[in-house]
Amino acid sequence: MQLELAFVPPARTEDVAIVVDVLRMTTTAAALLSRGLAELAVVADVDAARLYSRAVDGLLLGERGGVALPGFDGGNSPLENVSRDLSGRHATLCTSNGSKAVEAAALARELLLGAIVNASAVARLAVDLAADSITVICAGTDGRPSLDDVLGAGCIAREVMRLLPECAASDSAKLAVELASSPKGIPALLAASRHAGTLRDLGFHADIDYAGKLDALTVVPRRTAAAPAVFRAA
Repeated sequence: MQLELAFVPPARTEDVAIVVDVLRMTTTAAALLSRGLAELAVVADVDAARLYSRAVDGLLLGERGGVALPGFDGGNSPLENVSRDLSGRHATLCTSNGSKAVEAAALARELLLGAIVNASAVARLAVDLAADSITVICAGTDGRPSLDDVLGAGCIAREVMRLLPECAASDSAKLAVELASSPKGIPALLAASRHAGTLRDLGFHADIDYAGKLDALTVVPRRTAAAPAVFRAA
């Protein structure tokens, strides 16, 4: 079994791919599905997201520059929809980086969304689904590696390596695991990331704290349709 890790998309993803956007798309996706959301479509283009959301009569969520887009029902916060009844509902999520990473991984046989909050659960499912390879893809920020995503990817890769000690892990996967295993601790490392600083400036302190809670959720968003990418809880 091969374990690959890409610091930014795109990456070769023929078998199982896991997209990671810790701050905040994949964290938000896991949170929404954990609260009973039936389906979550991830769409990169704003106009396409609006059209799809209207077609399914669902919530339209997303951001640019960290803040909710005009006319959307909400932003990209894992905590924003706590009071909403999401049971059986549909939602569309359109974000700056994570949505593009999902589209870049479209050719993967299986596509999962991973974060720190569901790291062990997504690793277990990936191991169960994989035929010959698992690729963990960091969404990054504007095409550059992002500490928060590499940290989350490292949490997932560490669990994959624990479950499959014989797997052939790439150097990038090993580097990410070293980061996730730092004595500084996951919350402190996450808070030190550049993206976390941006979110603090926007007032999203609580989102950062939530995103750093290792294995707080057991829900794994798993793609069930490809165009657009639609995820259900697994």
